[in-house]
Amino acid sequence: MKKIVIIFLTLTMYSCVVPVSIGNKSFLDNENKTANDSNTVYTKNGKTMVAINYILPQRAGQFEMLTKTVILPAIKREDAAVFNSLKFLVPEKQNEDGNLTYMFIANPYLEEKSYDIFEVLVSQYGRSRAEEYFDRWINCFAYEQEVISFRWKNISFWNHIC
Repeated sequence: MKKIVIIFLTLTMYSCVVPVSIGNKSFLDNENKTANDSNTVYTKNGKTMVAINYILPQRAGQFEMLTKTVILPAIKREDAAVFNSLKFLVPEKQNEDGNLTYMFIANPYLEEKSYDIFEVLVSQYGRSRAEEYFDRWINCFAYEQEVISFRWKNISFWNHIC
């Protein structure tokens, strides 16, 4: 329940505060849209993906270093649209179990694009180096990564909140 509340609050605050560009015109419902509507999360049928990563506290530094210096730069070189759709959230404190929860939010989630980190690493660094990076990254996890997809649902009360 706590995870659902955290995700809901994160998406609520994120969608109300930060306008996000939509990288794929197929997500847009062009009826009655202005130019400004196409660059917000309020576009109908837009999807958001949240990847929740539970990281061991003794490996948090390694996880952040690999994410910021290897993985995200590789994604940026591989596909700028995917990179621009991603946000990397860092926890402010440990969870009750002592682990740390990091999140990747892809908003919009570009369905026709690949978000597979291993594939990107292989493409950018070659198979053997990609396996080394990926093994080091995976060894930081306390639990398996959770990936959740969301689709925007236009509810009238959002207009009053945001």
